[in-house]
Amino acid sequence: MFNIFESLFSKVKTAFGYQQQFEEMVLAGNITGALAMMQNDLPKQLAAIKEYQLHKHDIMERPDKATYDENGNFTGWVKRWKLPLDYARYINEMAVVFIYGKPVQWLQNSNGTDKAYQAFTDFIKHTHFNARIRQAKRLAGAETKSALLFHCYQNKEGKADCLIKVLAASLGDTLYYIKDQYDRLVYFARGYQIRERGSRSVQCVDIYTDDFIYRCKAGGIGWEVVREVNYCGKKPVILFEQEVEWAGANELIARQEYIKSRTADVNDYMADPALVATADVVQGLPDKDTENKLYVLSEKGDLRYLTPDTASELKKQESEDNEKHIFRDTFTPNIDFDVMSKLTNVSAKALKQMMVLANIKADMRKEVHDEMLVRIANLTKAILAKVTCIELAAEVDRLLVEHQYQEPFGEDIAEAITNAIKVKNAGGISEETFVELNPLVRDKEREKKRIEKEQLAKDEKEAEMAKNSVFNYQ
Repeated sequence: MFNIFESLFSKVKTAFGYQQQFEEMVLAGNITGALAMMQNDLPKQLAAIKEYQLHKHDIMERPDKATYDENGNFTGWVKRWKLPLDYARYINEMAVVFIYGKPVQWLQNSNGTDKAYQAFTDFIKHTHFNARIRQAKRLAGAETKSALLFHCYQNKEGKADCLIKVLAASLGDTLYYIKDQYDRLVYFARGYQIRERGSRSVQCVDIYTDDFIYRCKAGGIGWEVVREVNYCGKKPVILFEQEVEWAGANELIARQEYIKSRTADVNDYMADPALVATADVVQGLPDKDTENKLYVLSEKGDLRYLTPDTASELKKQESEDNEKHIFRDTFTPNIDFDVMSKLTNVSAKALKQMMVLANIKADMRKEVHDEMLVRIANLTKAILAKVTCIELAAEVDRLLVEHQYQEPFGEDIAEAITNAIKVKNAGGISEETFVELNPLVRDKEREKKRIEKEQLAKDEKEAEMAKNSVFNYQ
């Protein structure tokens, strides 16, 4: 037992010493040494970007073919097609749609916190959160990593404000981080460049901790470091990490590109019509510019068009099989124009069943994104309570919000309303719950107030009618 506690104490002590050493380096201006202690996956991200951008695919390095005459003399080059296929972007976009295609719903789960909840939803709208999280998910799926940075600042009116910026390698950001043994983010840093005085670029690094933000700028000799207080008390960063969305299909995609490019080369060589004639006919061929062509054939002469052999069933079968595996292995539904044209009268429920692969993948991603959304809610509350809405701090602390994903293609509204009406008429739900479940109602709280107002007016009218009835009877 003693050895177990001694081992645990040793690990905690080692971790604390590591953190202390890191912070001492930052305060001493040794930013290069501090960054060396942090994890950085830039090579992996750049490799992913190469696979995502069409002009960087390996097929684009396919050389043209040199031609030689019968004596071995170089005569020129024959173009060889380089046709990259955008499977990666299609697969990635489908993944984004099935998790954040429709905005996340934030539900209030506490009483007496209406003002705080309104401030929370206003923050989501003001910072364009729904657009930013889609962008972050798209970049993470394409590059393996991205981040949401919540930047607090003083706006033009002199008030505390916040904006959300998306960070990624393709946007010019280098992401550094340190995690503890429980995979919790301890330190985060963003490397980037800014332009000063014309075309001069300056390297900058921002290091984020729970208590401070270190603004570091490379100088002529060392680093200039400015320490700022992190008023929200939490690292204002949400780190997105995953494998690329097309993981496992890389070789199949490369093979598809090669087959398509080779087929294009063969079509250039064989697809145009060609005449085949016996030797005794060749002498009688008309000039190519002759308007009315006359072919002079001998008794045994033969003249016909050469048609390419269409027996390429094996190639076609391989291409179709490759595509099937690309989509299946990446849990991506294969949707094309022909498929979509047949879905005009398909219900949302049936459509969901057809997209089962994408739903399975989205559910797998939600295992991680659920935790991230909880952190986003907690970070947003911290910013509201300590930076932008200090007057509501006590109420914000009591606020409980839960997130809820929405179906990317919506729900069958008619079926949802019919089911809700049946349950309500059977006494299973209240009028208030019915409003919350009604997909036609956008602003639930406003609709409840309207119903309450209408009910009060109805009650007053009925009371007035009853009063008049009694008076007339007398």
